[in-house]
Amino acid sequence: MSSSSAQKYCRENFIDLATVRNEIQNQQLQSLDSNWAWIGLFRDPNFYWSDGSSFSFSHFDDVDNQNGSERVMCGVSSPHRAGRWRFLDCNIRIPFVCYSIPEVKKQVVKLRIKLDDSSVDPNDPAVKAELLKKLQDRLKEKGVSGVTLKWREQPDGKVCHKEVPQRTTPAC
Repeated sequence: MSSSSAQKYCRENFIDLATVRNEIQNQQLQSLDSNWAWIGLFRDPNFYWSDGSSFSFSHFDDVDNQNGSERVMCGVSSPHRAGRWRFLDCNIRIPFVCYSIPEVKKQVVKLRIKLDDSSVDPNDPAVKAELLKKLQDRLKEKGVSGVTLKWREQPDGKVCHKEVPQRTTPAC
């Protein structure tokens, strides 16, 4: 496929053409059984990854990549050249590499929340949103990233219920 057809396929079925951010990811490309394969790199005239991520790692082949050219060129990787990259005309039909987000580990955490103001409804959408924001901010302060928080609704549509019989503190 051409680079644009490969990108279209990857975006419809995965995430995008492969973006290579480090040597470990580049080594994963070396298991391909192809001379050259499209990755998500292109030059117009600067270097870009098709998914919009920053270009900070490179592994170019020592061949002429026509870096001075104003023509749009697309990036390929070759397992037969130690995973080295080069630019080719985007219309050449060669194999390609897509990437997807790995399986996400989900974890349910039960919280016990004590409200100072009994008139506050913890099931109110604005209150739930503010609580999630505060929890996300606290995780960020602790250096935890890549976590998505969301409320888990019970069959009755609520996320918080008062604990009974000993406490009147809402439990989420």
